[in-house]
Amino acid sequence: MTPKNIIVFIAAAAVSLAAANTRFGDSAHAIGVIKANGGSARHASHLDAGKDAYTLIATATVIPPYRGDARITLEGEPKLDCKLYSSGPVLDLGIRRHPVFREDTLFDLQPKDRIAIWAVIKPPAIDPVCGMAVKDDFVSEQHGGKSYRFCSDDCLNNFRLNPDKYKNNAAQGKYTLAFTDTATGKRVLDIPVLLGGKEGAGDGGHQH
Repeated sequence: MTPKNIIVFIAAAAVSLAAANTRFGDSAHAIGVIKANGGSARHASHLDAGKDAYTLIATATVIPPYRGDARITLEGEPKLDCKLYSSGPVLDLGIRRHPVFREDTLFDLQPKDRIAIWAVIKPPAIDPVCGMAVKDDFVSEQHGGKSYRFCSDDCLNNFRLNPDKYKNNAAQGKYTLAFTDTATGKRVLDIPVLLGGKEGAGDGGHQH
């Protein structure tokens, strides 16, 4: 290795280390493969319930002979706000090609490509009593330094009677970070994402 290459390598390592110390806090990391007949992750990604936001880093290798464009979506109920970012090299030394990522799609994937996508996920506010997703303008209550929102006065009143019973309820469910080939509509990678320990929230005592 020439002195110039050594200097470039050290600079790249220093910049990468600085970036690692300033990036989002990682909630989970999923590793999988993209395949024409359907790829999968090594294991499901588990996210603890009750957080305001999560970062899921998904890395994958394209297995021959697949090539094409893949759209990425987070599927499941209740719907979660999910913003996607491509994680490319801080300093591109031209050693490896990098597929183009725009909005929610990886373009021109080729065999043996390696990709890294960051999914920044924000769950909806959940009524802790009945488990219904609620909006910002619904009735709210402060308890123990935390803000809760409710779908109705009935749920709010139930919460006030025994707040400790409901204070840990939050959005939960099973989701899939799905990579879909845009030309054929076929799944080329599914990454299971488990939010919380079980599906649903609340005690089911309130009907809508």
